Amino acid sequence: MRLQKVKKLTKNSSFLPQAPNPNHALIQINMKYPTILISLLLAGAAYSQDLPTPIVDNLFAKPGIKNGSPGKGFSISYERHPNYGLQGGIPNDGQKDRSDVESKERFETKIKIPLFLRGNWKILGDVYYAFEKYEFEKIQPPNNYAFNAIDGEALKRARFTLYAFRSLSTKNYIGFRGEVSANGAYDGFVDFHQRYMVYRGAAIFGIKKSEDNELGFGAMVSHSFDRLTAYPFMIFNHNFNDKWGLETVLPIKYSLRHNLSDKSLLSLSAEYWSSAYSVDLQPPNATVPEAYVFRSSAAQVFLEWEKMLLTSWTWVSFRLGYSHNFDSRFVLEGTRDGGQIDAFPSNSIFLTAAFFIAPPKQFMEANSRKPRDK
Repeated sequence: MRLQKVKKLTKNSSFLPQAPNPNHALIQINMKYPTILISLLLAGAAYSQDLPTPIVDNLFAKPGIKNGSPGKGFSISYERHPNYGLQGGIPNDGQKDRSDVESKERFETKIKIPLFLRGNWKILGDVYYAFEKYEFEKIQPPNNYAFNAIDGEALKRARFTLYAFRSLSTKNYIGFRGEVSANGAYDGFVDFHQRYMVYRGAAIFGIKKSEDNELGFGAMVSHSFDRLTAYPFMIFNHNFNDKWGLETVLPIKYSLRHNLSDKSLLSLSAEYWSSAYSVDLQPPNATVPEAYVFRSSAAQVFLEWEKMLLTSWTWVSFRLGYSHNFDSRFVLEGTRDGGQIDAFPSNSIFLTAAFFIAPPKQFMEANSRKPRDK
């Protein structure tokens, strides 16, 4: 069986020291900056709400810096966590036995569709579908009804997103994102029953003084499973030189990028992610199944290689990473901790392989008009 976890912009050179000479290899950064980044990453754990990252993640209307990671018009990926474990028990039985998971796997695919690309406005639509599975090798105790409920079950997420982006000038832009998704163990491609629905909205204001520096400030609001949350975020992207750059979504993602060539990139990233699904559990004393929310979260560190392959449009990527998994839990839907069943996960390594389509720069430039300077 497999489990799910699923899991989600930036600018202004004043936030990081600049290399005095662009030929300097990489970075003489005071130790206080890594400390700040680590602190911000840990702070992201407070937002265990199945975060989409980044907030402005599209291909034609994508704010960003030069030499950055290619935008994805279409993508398909597969992730696997081998030899995974969950420790938990039945409420009130006093046990916390380890259950062995043969694998935790996640499959996802996404396509972006340009709807309006004219003048200073760009509007895109996005259809995203993913599922995760836990495949248990052994469940302890055998009557753990929570683990039995998700064993081999596809925990699905079907999401529909609308992006709107407007250039205010050659140096400023605003962006908006609205989305609705259905998260749960349901039949079929999507189920719009209210119990599965998650709604989100976000806005960002960006500043680009050059193609090497970007800073943005935004906020996101989320309503999921009767919980309303709101939080700020910041994007900070900076190129140190033609080969090295930093791309971040604070406080949940940090990526140090190295451009091996125009057709190959290598990056070291740290990212916080979380997931939440509506599932049916049937405790021994219940006459009918009860709706629970299964939540999980993690901090991941991974090395990713992206490579153009076969054509100027097609790319592949591979990730090798380590996942520090925070406490997972089942909670009675509509409550904060009602009927809570803990599911302490083990940490794990993971592998991800992906294929995606990224239109080349010439195509994007030909289909986008430069904004008027004001």
